Amino acid sequence: MYLVDEENHIIHDMSFVKYECQIKKIPEDKKRKIHTLDQVKRMVDSNHRPQYNGCRWCLAEYHMFDMTSIFGR
Repeated sequence: MYLVDEENHIIHDMSFVKYECQIKKIPEDKKRKIHTLDQVKRMVDSNHRPQYNGCRWCLAEYHMFDMTSIFGR
């Protein structure tokens, strides 16, 4: 099962949750559960709006790092 953070557009893998994920800090009204990896792949796809990102600690294979963030816009 996967947990979607609707506020930050992050998807967490509930079978590999780590302390750094800070799942408890996500407001209850901003949480959504999804059950298939296929749906995660569609949500992470660049054509999906809003575009979601995999959590860098528990779903790293679907995490896309924004290189522009290190240069400060």
